[in-house]
Amino acid sequence: MTDAPSDAPPEDAALKLWLGKPAPRYTSYPTAPFFHAGVGGEDYAKALSALDPAEPVSLYIHVPFCRALCLYCGCNTAVTKRPERVSTYLDAVRAEIAMVTALAPQRLKVGAIHFGGGTPNILSNEDLYGLFRDLEQRFDLTSVHDIAMELDPRTVKRDFVPALAACGFNRVSLGVQDFKTEVGEIVNRVQPLSMVEKLCAALRDNGIDRINFDVMYGLPKQTPESVGATAEAVARLDPSRIALFSYAHVPSMKNYQKALEAHGLPDLQEKIAMEAAARAAFVASGLVEIGMDHFAKPDDSMAIAAAKGELHRNFQGYTEDPHPTLLSFGASAIGRTPSGYVQNAHDEREYEADIAAGRSPVRRGYLLTAEDNFRADLIERLMCDFAVDLRAVAARHGRAGETYERERALLQPFLDAGLVSLEDGRLAMTAQHKMAVRVVAHLFDLHAPTAATPSSRAA
Repeated sequence: MTDAPSDAPPEDAALKLWLGKPAPRYTSYPTAPFFHAGVGGEDYAKALSALDPAEPVSLYIHVPFCRALCLYCGCNTAVTKRPERVSTYLDAVRAEIAMVTALAPQRLKVGAIHFGGGTPNILSNEDLYGLFRDLEQRFDLTSVHDIAMELDPRTVKRDFVPALAACGFNRVSLGVQDFKTEVGEIVNRVQPLSMVEKLCAALRDNGIDRINFDVMYGLPKQTPESVGATAEAVARLDPSRIALFSYAHVPSMKNYQKALEAHGLPDLQEKIAMEAAARAAFVASGLVEIGMDHFAKPDDSMAIAAAKGELHRNFQGYTEDPHPTLLSFGASAIGRTPSGYVQNAHDEREYEADIAAGRSPVRRGYLLTAEDNFRADLIERLMCDFAVDLRAVAARHGRAGETYERERALLQPFLDAGLVSLEDGRLAMTAQHKMAVRVVAHLFDLHAPTAATPSSRAA
């Protein structure tokens, strides 16, 4: 897609094989809709007790609160302006950390920590310091290489940046989305370029120079020209990484998104042109393309991992984090151990009630089979590298005789259309548009998602 001019999106009939088709983003395999209530706290306790103390884990803290609702949001959030409400929730998170670490064989080493939301910078400095005291007490943080937080530039208080630095944060992700005022007013998120510039300066003055940006396309009143202008402005701010997201319109899951329909939503061809305009701007600025929707400086650790074929996928998207265990805390948080996935109660009140009663907040999950691990490996390599050695993946999982008969039949239309190639067991993407990889990966998914399975469209 990089070479296609923004005013002439591709319309080749071959693209109908993938254009606009629902397909998971594959931040896990199986994807979250296939988690079930048959997996609960006892399964998680067993998995925790079996962890290898020599293997570092990653931590994720979910803060599901925002000061105001952004109408494009698809995350688990709740609006509050009461600091005490946030503090009460964080008390539950700290109690959950105590519960989980008590089940581990010993004090676990941590490789990476990520705060997501919601708006994690809604935390008070006092709450942030208290949480980090607990983390330092219950985990070995001496080998942490990345401590990151998602920030809303509109609500970062002046003294919060020094607090982040004092806690050891070395990476932040700023939700930019779009600088066009008209777009911001429609989606209830107006933040001028000057606001983001000032925050970036404050972060760098406090030694936090790993700054990521999130940019979104497919919103009402966006055009290829406006998205390209936002992308150029973002690139001039010299970020370490950029995530370029396609807006997922799912009013059946997020009812408030219906409000955007009154302003008109761009069609798929228009979205393709927007994506092309942003991609061209990022590449022209010297950033390296990472996977289907990320960009990074050539010397950034993610770009280096991608060049080595060591990129991974998790619930934060593309990552260089190699750790097989992700311990997640908070309402709706999804964690992973070598045996499978667990997810906490979605509603924060129910989550807090579980913790107050001394119960595990895990409400559902999934225990991985050998087949799942094989498929997960294959799909991850395809999503990360845009190519996969099918024979090598089979061999890694003790399936050297794998013939892939089912997948070869499904791939044939893509091969005939020239969207993929298959030579000597190596499957490679040749389609210009990066999002096509989701549909090709979908062909290897044995869980056979149906129309009732929520997935955003691959464009």
